[in-house]
Amino acid sequence: MSGHGTWPHRTVSGPGTTLEDFAARHFPPGRVATFVGAGGKSSGIRAVAGQLARRGLRVRITTTTKIGVEEFSPFPVAPARSQADILRSFEASAPVQVISAGILEADQKHQGVDPSLIERVTLPSDLVLLVEGDGSRRLPMKAPRLHEPVIPANSAAVFALMGASAFGERVDAACCYNPEGVLALLGRENAVFDVATLLLLARDPEGCRKGVLPGMAFHLVINQGDLADRRPLAHGLLEDAWASHGIPSTLLSFREQRVYEAAW
Repeated sequence: MSGHGTWPHRTVSGPGTTLEDFAARHFPPGRVATFVGAGGKSSGIRAVAGQLARRGLRVRITTTTKIGVEEFSPFPVAPARSQADILRSFEASAPVQVISAGILEADQKHQGVDPSLIERVTLPSDLVLLVEGDGSRRLPMKAPRLHEPVIPANSAAVFALMGASAFGERVDAACCYNPEGVLALLGRENAVFDVATLLLLARDPEGCRKGVLPGMAFHLVINQGDLADRRPLAHGLLEDAWASHGIPSTLLSFREQRVYEAAW
């Protein structure tokens, strides 16, 4: 489908809009939500966990790859190498816990949990499980490699992140993890992250949608909305993603805890 107006269209924006409504709308209790992409997965998980905990929900954070110990140091850690370990974490009263299969001492990262352990559990009705499903080496943009992402099959929703600091920049290793993957999707040797490139990455089954199974909700999240000079490109991507492809999208800043614009 193509052309604006193809899909029912609603946008929200304005000063004072916070992350609270975003978290309440998109992260219902009793569900697994997986974050993929680049440009703020860990900070986004921390921010969403904080919002959900303030609403009285319990939150568990884990990864199917690895996540930095320091990035999640405010939260207690529940060691988990078995399904029984995960269930014990689910039963604990702590508002937020990191479920870790162990610490990789060499790079100080929590080791990923086997996704099959996540897939076999039922979540309590007052708990949300947030999963980081791939890595990006702290870069704002990426294309998944062959082994990525690792999305638990019981994920209710997948949130694909992009960092607006890469918008308008060349597709290269300075701002993109696996730039060769982006260029391969485009079928070109050189490109910039303009709206057309970003939209292709957002909608392609080998791009941001890789590993998203039928029945999983998919949401594009553009982080770093506080970068005012990147907002025109972010707005164009948000509008085209929804109007042309029905991809719900949000422009926000996890750092500022603010939503700038959304389309669904």
